[in-house]
Amino acid sequence: MKAAVSREVGRIAVEDLAIAGPGPGEIGIRVEATGVCHTDLSALEGKLPIPRPIVLGHEGAGVVTALGPGVEGLALGDKVVCSIIAPCRACFQCTRGDPAMCERIAFYTGRMQDGTTRLRRGEEEVYSLSYQGSFAEEAVVPAACAVRVPREAPLEKLCGLACGVSTGLGAAMVRAEVEAGSTVVVIGAGGVGLSTLMGARLREAERLIAVDVVPAKLARAQALGLATDVIDATREDVALVVRELSGGRGADYAFDAAGVPGTAEQAIEVLRPGGKAVVIGRVGDVRLDIPTTQVLRHKWVTGTFGGSIDPHRHIPEFVDLYLRGRLDLDGLMDTSYALDDLERAFADLREGRVTRGVICFASPTS
Repeated sequence: MKAAVSREVGRIAVEDLAIAGPGPGEIGIRVEATGVCHTDLSALEGKLPIPRPIVLGHEGAGVVTALGPGVEGLALGDKVVCSIIAPCRACFQCTRGDPAMCERIAFYTGRMQDGTTRLRRGEEEVYSLSYQGSFAEEAVVPAACAVRVPREAPLEKLCGLACGVSTGLGAAMVRAEVEAGSTVVVIGAGGVGLSTLMGARLREAERLIAVDVVPAKLARAQALGLATDVIDATREDVALVVRELSGGRGADYAFDAAGVPGTAEQAIEVLRPGGKAVVIGRVGDVRLDIPTTQVLRHKWVTGTFGGSIDPHRHIPEFVDLYLRGRLDLDGLMDTSYALDDLERAFADLREGRVTRGVICFASPTS
């Protein structure tokens, strides 16, 4: 099969690899679409501690082609979205209702959950990102991460629910539980930030404020109807404008979807006393410096991994919202590429020319 392999920092190329069949608790899928996420870009650029050679990609969606021993609840031919969260349902965190924090999930090892790999080039072992490696025509993934979706669902629109889109939606809807009528600030208007705005809008927030340093991203947020107000952080004092837009009080919720130095602190600063800040992501090793005067004002500061979702509960809910026309994934997943165009997809993502790119391996479904 063809797969995009990174053998050194900053370089990726399509190669022919062999793939083993699924082991116990695993499935094989024919990948039909996979999102191009900032995590993939960070891995490519050496900002994450991954082994090489490695097949990147972790927002895969496809059709089940093989079932490993012990797999139940899935059948050959099922359409699935492969979440980055593969809960064991048995550890301390899973049994207390927090599957996103499953103690048996190990990221960036390049290996499957049993510590082995499924990819080879000749005798050479090839790793896969997040037990998935979906920049490939085929993949083996834990059955625990595979969420079945309706056959009529277009996978090229749903694949972002594997990571980035669910992360944003979950940050607003699950982790923060945004309340109706509230004022929400989202710092970073890329794919995850726009998804956060979507989640806040679904929770009936009244004022949705997008903050970014790229005017085109702010324009996109408004064009999609996701932001009532926008702030260009290169030209305006973000905290001052937020106070002006909120009657001098500050935001009820603020989300750091940029993950660069200073943005988490900015999210905390724009809050009203008693407001809640959620740190969603990071780019490299980013530290947080919080003046104690901020938390003494009863401000809540938390983070989220993967939107804090339970994939088998929340992804079907998100898919249902999309199929009912309440979640505009068509506007979000706006650019498609072939696998051979992956370098261009990364360049477009790096330069902010796209909202969410998708690698398509089959003709898009309707």
